[in-house]
Amino acid sequence: MLKVVGIGDYALSDKSEDVIKTFALASCVAVVVYSPGKKAAGLIHIALPTADSFEEEFSKPAFYAKTAVPLLLGAICSRYGCAKEYLAIDIFGGASSVRQNDIFQIGERNLDEVKRQLDILHLNYRMNDVGGNVIRTLEVYAATGEIRVF
Repeated sequence: MLKVVGIGDYALSDKSEDVIKTFALASCVAVVVYSPGKKAAGLIHIALPTADSFEEEFSKPAFYAKTAVPLLLGAICSRYGCAKEYLAIDIFGGASSVRQNDIFQIGERNLDEVKRQLDILHLNYRMNDVGGNVIRTLEVYAATGEIRVF
C-alpha cells in the first residue's frame, strides 16, 4: 500500500508491502528512519526550522524541524518498540532557492535544525542528497528500508 506524506505530516509502517512516499522536497527536509530489527520505517516532511510561537509548534508539530524530529523518533519507537540508537536515520532535501539573494535560506536553516535536534539526542545520521537547488521525491520501502530518490 502506498502511504503519501504531505508537507508537515508523517507516516510509519511495519507492513512489508507498504511504501511511504513524499513529493516535491525543495527547501523542505525529509527525515527517514528505519529499524532493521523491527522492519519498521517512518518518514516526515518538514517545512520550516522553527515556529514563531509555542501554539504553532503545538498545533503542527510535524511542520517544524524543532518538534518534528522528536515526534518522528518518539512515534516509531513507541509504536514498534524500536530502540533509537539502532535506527538508521537519513536526511534529504533542504534545497536552496534559485534566486541569487535568498535572504531566508530556509533549506539551509531546515537542515541545520534537523541536525541540531539529532545531535541533542546523540543520534547518528546520514546526509543524503541534500542542498543544491533541485526538487526531490522520495520513496521508502518498509520491508527493507530502501530509499529511492527521484
